[in-house]
Amino acid sequence: MTITKRFIFLIGLGIILTFISYFFGLALTTFILYNIICFSLLVVDYLVSPSPDILEIERLDGEKLSLFENEKIRISIYNKSDKKMYVEIKDEVPDFHFDIEKESIGQYIAPHEKEIFEFRVIPKKRGAFTFGKLHIRYDGYLKLCRKQFKSNIEKEYKVYPNLKDLRRHKLAAYNSLVHKDGSKRLKILGKGTEFESLREYVTGDEYRKINWNATARENKPIVNQYEPEKNQHVYVMIDTGRPMSYSIRGQSKLDIAINTGLLLCDIVNQNGDQSGLMAFNTEIEAFIPPGKGSGHRNRLMEALYHIEHSKATSNHEEAFFFFKGKERRRSLICLFTDFDTIEEAEDMIRVLPAISKNNIVIMVLINDEKLENIASMSVKKEEDAYIKSVAIEMLKDRKKLISILNTKGIMCIECKPEKITSDVINKYIYVKNRMHL
Repeated sequence: MTITKRFIFLIGLGIILTFISYFFGLALTTFILYNIICFSLLVVDYLVSPSPDILEIERLDGEKLSLFENEKIRISIYNKSDKKMYVEIKDEVPDFHFDIEKESIGQYIAPHEKEIFEFRVIPKKRGAFTFGKLHIRYDGYLKLCRKQFKSNIEKEYKVYPNLKDLRRHKLAAYNSLVHKDGSKRLKILGKGTEFESLREYVTGDEYRKINWNATARENKPIVNQYEPEKNQHVYVMIDTGRPMSYSIRGQSKLDIAINTGLLLCDIVNQNGDQSGLMAFNTEIEAFIPPGKGSGHRNRLMEALYHIEHSKATSNHEEAFFFFKGKERRRSLICLFTDFDTIEEAEDMIRVLPAISKNNIVIMVLINDEKLENIASMSVKKEEDAYIKSVAIEMLKDRKKLISILNTKGIMCIECKPEKITSDVINKYIYVKNRMHL
C-alpha cells in the first residue's frame, strides 16, 4: 500500500492547523487528534476498498512483434466493482532488448466496464522474450491509499524480422514489375523455354522465335514469347558467422540479410518458383527444403526469428557439402555472407565449387561503411595516415576478391544497406530472364 496526493494534502493541512492552534495553546492536542483522524481514515480506506480480485486482467493481441518497429502491447482490465476506479499499471518488459514509450500508464475504469491499457515498445533484437508480471496500483474509495499487487499474466512474445518493412518493400517490388492480367503472380518475360504467348514480330526479335504456322494464318510475322520455367528451386543461404555480426546504422548485417532473404522468398514464390532456406556458421542451424504457400512462409519465419550471429568463423566447407547432399536439383543459390580477411575469402573460394559446379550462385556482400569512411577520412596525424592506408589496402583486396569470384562464374554483388533489397531482387530477375536454371 502507498499513500496518495490527497492524503499528503491532508497532512499538510494538519500542519497549518497545528501552527494556528499554537497561538491558542492547543498545538499538541490539535496535532495528536488531527493525525489520529487522518490515519484512521487511511486505515478505513484500506479496509473498505476492494481486493485485487475485483479486477479481471488479460493480455490482448498475438505474440508476434517486428524488429525495430513501434509495436503496441495491449492489456484489458475489467472493473467488477460498483464504483469508478483509477488504475495504474507497469509491465515487466525484458531489459536491454526493448525501448519503452511509457513505463507506467493509468486511467479510470467505470463500474462493470472494461478499458484497454496500451503502451508501445520497440524491439531491438530478434528472438523469444517473456513479458513478466504486471504491477497494478489502484486508488481506495476515499482516495487516501493506493493498493498495489502483481498479476501473473506472463506471456512470451516472439520478435520476428521486420514484417512491416517487408510488406512495404514487397509492395514496392511488385509495383516495379509487370503483373499478368491483374493476377498476383509476377510476370517476368525473357529467354526462358516455357511458352507464354504470341505477338507480332518487331525489329530485333530472333528469327528462331518466329512461329511459321501463326505467321501463315495472320499473313504477317508472328513470334513466340517465352517466360522462364516455373517451380525452379531458389535457396536463400545465410552465413551467420562473425563477419555478419557487425552493425551498420544500428542494425546487424545478419538482420539485413534475413529481411532481404525473406522478401526474396516472397518474390520467388509469387513468381511461381519454390524458395528454400539454409542458415549456417560452424554448424547447420536451419535447413528448409524448397516450397511455397503460407505454411511454407511460416516455417521460414519460425526458422529465422531466433537465429543469432556467431563470433566464430563459419565452416563453409561443411555447409556447402551438406547442401550438396540435400539438393540434387540444379538450383539458384543466393548466398548472404562476408569476410574479414583475405584468408577467409580464399578458404571460401576454395570450397565454393561444391555448390557452384551444378548450381547458379549469387553471392551477396554488404558494403563495409566504416572501412570506407576510414579510407576517405582526412589525415591529421601520422597515426591517421597509417590507419587510412590499411583501410585502402583492405578495400582494394576486397574488390580484387569480388573480381576473382565473378571471373570464376560466381555472381558477386556488393550492396549498400539501403539498396540491398532492390539489388538482390533485380539480380534474381536477371538470372531468370537470361539464364536457364
